[in-house]
Amino acid sequence: MFKKIWLWIGRLFSGGDKHAGLRHYALFKDLNSHELGLVFDLLHPRDYRAGETIFEKGFPLEAIFFIESGEVEASEIQPGSGARILKRHQFIGVLDLFAQNKRLSTATALTDVAALALSESDFWDLVNKFPALGVKILRACCRFQAKFMFGQAPEHKA
Repeated sequence: MFKKIWLWIGRLFSGGDKHAGLRHYALFKDLNSHELGLVFDLLHPRDYRAGETIFEKGFPLEAIFFIESGEVEASEIQPGSGARILKRHQFIGVLDLFAQNKRLSTATALTDVAALALSESDFWDLVNKFPALGVKILRACCRFQAKFMFGQAPEHKA
């Protein structure tokens, strides 16, 4: 037992931030090392081939995708809004969290894509179990949505 506690304390104060790469995603940029670790433990790698549909408009939301490599095309959300091309360190699906859990667009892999998936249920469990962490992530979601609603091109896209 003492050994486990000692290892935990060592990791806590080691200064090592092995999940710091997650800060490239705007939703996670304000998280500390411990919070990044909590998020990382819920992410699942997903790979898609060029031309493969990742999800379709109108279908139930299952996950938010964080693009590690490749390019994804997201169809227009509203008529005239245009399709969006998403690349490394961008994400898709956050707007869907607040749209009756239905997909607002269709996402298609333009190239081979490696992504990290965070399930909708894991997202809400995380927010509920860790309120301070949840506030940070939800605040980032609000910033993203505000930029999207007011027609500003968010640095992290749809």
